[in-house]
Amino acid sequence: MSLPPSLIITMKSLTVFAIFALVATAWADPPPAIGREVDCSSYKGKGSQIACPRHLQPICGTDHNTYSNECMFCAQTLNKEFEVRKLQDTACDIECTKYSDICTMDYRPLCGSDGKSYSNKCLFCNAVVKSRGTIFLAKHGQC
Repeated sequence: MSLPPSLIITMKSLTVFAIFALVATAWADPPPAIGREVDCSSYKGKGSQIACPRHLQPICGTDHNTYSNECMFCAQTLNKEFEVRKLQDTACDIECTKYSDICTMDYRPLCGSDGKSYSNKCLFCNAVVKSRGTIFLAKHGQC
């Protein structure tokens, strides 16, 4: 017994739609977040103000900025346009504080977490800023 052509076309269409739906949902999943979340609620003072102690216990944020302590991290990342998380409990190996339109040609390669080798700190930091902190230093040297 054979199936009518219209039923075969309908079954093929449903199969294609199902595959498309699976692919679309796989692409829609956000990449896993890097770093660790910091609970800033314990540093709240009056209103929205944060009062921080002056002790030095540096941490590195996923934006590749070193903060003098966890409280300062909370105070300075409170109004950022993107979520900054704690990358490590020490100062950052590479500081990325800004984007630069012009980079030098020096060659001191850095390997990013995206698997790409960057020729120097300037190019690496530009990639960090463009990625809104999702790229971090995997290692010094080429990937």
